[in-house]
Amino acid sequence: MTRVDIEYRTGVRGRIAVGARLVGSWDADGRPSDAWASTPMVATVGPDGCTAFRASVTLDVHTPTTFRWGVWLVRDDGSQFWGIPGEVADPASTDQVRTLALGPDAPAEVSTTFTLSGHHFLGAVPVTVPADDVRDGAAGGVGGEHGSDGESESEGTGPTADAERILFRVWAPYARAVEVAFGGESGYIADDGHGEDAAIAHLPMRPGPDGVWEASAEGFADWAGRRYLYRVTREDGSVAWRTDMYSRQQCGGGDVNPRGAHYDGTAADLDGTVSCSVVVDPRPQPADFWADEFAPARPVPRRVEELVIYELHVGALGFGETRAGTFADAVAFVDYLADLGVNAVELLPVLEFSGTRSWGYGTSHFLAVEKSAGGREGLAGFVRACHRRGIAVLVDLVFNHYTQDAERAAWMYGTTTPSHNAYYWYEGTDADHAGFPDGGYVDNLSSGYAPRYHEEQVRALFVASAVALLEEFHVDGFRLDQTTSIHLYNALHADGRPAAAANVAGRKFLRELCQTLKTVAPDVILIAEDHSGWDAVTRPAPAGGLGFDARWFVDFYHHLIGDKGEGPEYARLLETAGNDLTGPLAMGLFAGALVGAADRTVVYPESHDEAGNSEHSERNILVAVNDAPLVGETRWYAEARIRCVTALSLLAPGTPMFLMGDEVGATKAYTYDHFTEDKEDLHGLREGTGAGLFAAHRDLAGLRLASPAAKSRDIEILHTNDPARVIAFRRWSGPAGETRGEELLVVVSLNNAPFPSYLLRHPSLSGTPWRPRLSTDAATYGGRGAPVAEALTPTADGTVDLALPAVAALVFERTNAG
Repeated sequence: MTRVDIEYRTGVRGRIAVGARLVGSWDADGRPSDAWASTPMVATVGPDGCTAFRASVTLDVHTPTTFRWGVWLVRDDGSQFWGIPGEVADPASTDQVRTLALGPDAPAEVSTTFTLSGHHFLGAVPVTVPADDVRDGAAGGVGGEHGSDGESESEGTGPTADAERILFRVWAPYARAVEVAFGGESGYIADDGHGEDAAIAHLPMRPGPDGVWEASAEGFADWAGRRYLYRVTREDGSVAWRTDMYSRQQCGGGDVNPRGAHYDGTAADLDGTVSCSVVVDPRPQPADFWADEFAPARPVPRRVEELVIYELHVGALGFGETRAGTFADAVAFVDYLADLGVNAVELLPVLEFSGTRSWGYGTSHFLAVEKSAGGREGLAGFVRACHRRGIAVLVDLVFNHYTQDAERAAWMYGTTTPSHNAYYWYEGTDADHAGFPDGGYVDNLSSGYAPRYHEEQVRALFVASAVALLEEFHVDGFRLDQTTSIHLYNALHADGRPAAAANVAGRKFLRELCQTLKTVAPDVILIAEDHSGWDAVTRPAPAGGLGFDARWFVDFYHHLIGDKGEGPEYARLLETAGNDLTGPLAMGLFAGALVGAADRTVVYPESHDEAGNSEHSERNILVAVNDAPLVGETRWYAEARIRCVTALSLLAPGTPMFLMGDEVGATKAYTYDHFTEDKEDLHGLREGTGAGLFAAHRDLAGLRLASPAAKSRDIEILHTNDPARVIAFRRWSGPAGETRGEELLVVVSLNNAPFPSYLLRHPSLSGTPWRPRLSTDAATYGGRGAPVAEALTPTADGTVDLALPAVAALVFERTNAG
């Protein structure tokens, strides 16, 4: 008989469940059984100070047996939800269970744990250790799957009361030895050890289960702020200096990479990705920091359908200066966002990246906020400022590759052998790729090799990254970069053959990530940049989908704008309107994109990719007039067309988003490598040439957010006329098939001439009159100010006669009592 102690660790400070039940493939007598037994679990506090649940079972094992187990978590209302989001390794199975292998020679007592999020377990973290454990040499028992105890550097000499200690834990499965070394004033330790703080001795680490090394020392507060690296003796005996992959802060805030050489400069000038990691207290901010986070009169939206998203790059702020922008600039920008009327901001990646001038799509440290942008305090201050104004904050996460220069981060952490490069996917053995060692890595159409998604510790790092942002910074959701690279695009670097196993593991990881985040924060907003067209992307994870709330709909952009060399299968409205002043526009083709937007999508007339990451990148206002100088009538037509595509985006049934600068007609190139030199003063444009566009964006966003019909997914195409360049569609709220509720009629003409009389006929137009709600031709937006009828009264067959201004969108409304 073997007693098994099982602990379920939530790993988060907040309460996600009030109770738990252990279930497993054994019967009431502890014998293997297909009918799973259930055991109540006792709530406790884990060594990290977070809620945990414990239970013990006695198992009767006479032959080698692999038991399967899991945990049901219990909500306040008594309902239950499954607490194991990760799937078994078997590619053919989506079972979400843990396993425990026992045999007749098993010890009398065995312990095993599961941790939902490990951001309080790995890295440099505080732990509270009972006095007896300290005297016995234990550091708190914060192990992973099978648990492990750390070791004090001074066994038997611990204090007589409970003590707070610092615990360093790092995953280096192929290392021979690991030590914690401490950096000096420069923040950099050279390959030969130059730059170490000689006054502080190394802390030798002890290997534990699953390749995790541990070391601990007395106290925690005295260690906060200290700089450290891991001195790793790799499996071939060579020494490598590595940062902490669970670092919450890198000390460098500049652009200098010494590449292993001596460096005696300042940390402020040092590239954060290669600088020392910093011990940071991860526990909550002082209560008064978040005390007035929310304003009751300005609630933060909690559903993806409620959002109007502004894509914001912090680095492109700081107008008038060529440095990269900071969170302080972003805080100062919040009033502008509130005036614009958006209620969500999607930040380009803000986790540690190389240098200071970057879009951020190459993360080196997944729990560290970019130091040059203002670090942890800066991000927290920005989120708080947004929440006070009723603005949700979404963060772009990059889990499809690592930074390209990961020499002191994920690359070859404890080895020099490609197949043992533990953070990276490698197909086959080193012998299989003897002539081309890099051939075993996997490409995925991103800018780096694919992560090793089948490795639990790799998945745990990414999960911990997202959970820490929720818990420590109160962000409201995430956009996950290029998920198609994770679950579909994987291919062998050697010859491009599909890497099917990597695709399957990627799908498993995405389900685990989404389900974990929904467990920690049920109202978290999850958006995928996914171009696969796979309907499972937005299907709930428990139902076999990936679990995202919405996906980017890039085809909408290709139909609406179409300046990237798209073929005839796309409508390309704006690009065609700018090149051909009189010919037809493919309104009928675009109608299909409008309808498709209802399928849980995010739609946009421009994103960072389209504006600056393409061979044909340019801002939309230039596309609108085929790059002609923006003066006189040319500018008028450019702005009028932009107002129309903005209306088509903000009134589509997908969640609308637009890129910073669109709202004021930004014209300068927005590229990943020159954005600091090409900054535009958005405040100045708002007061000058961009005033009309700003007002149009503001009022269209306000209409969207105030209208249940506009926020619904319901749409009906009423009319398309390619030669006339006209499209009309209806939006409504209320149950399908019922006439009660609000209705919107949207009519858009990209014709360069007005139609004094234009007939629309459709049965859905019949009924009560339609009242005007908005015209993008209004003088306040920079339009001609053509008069709009006080009402459109339909005939019995659903015909209305309206005057259509040139290049304008008209919105009418009516409310039916039913």
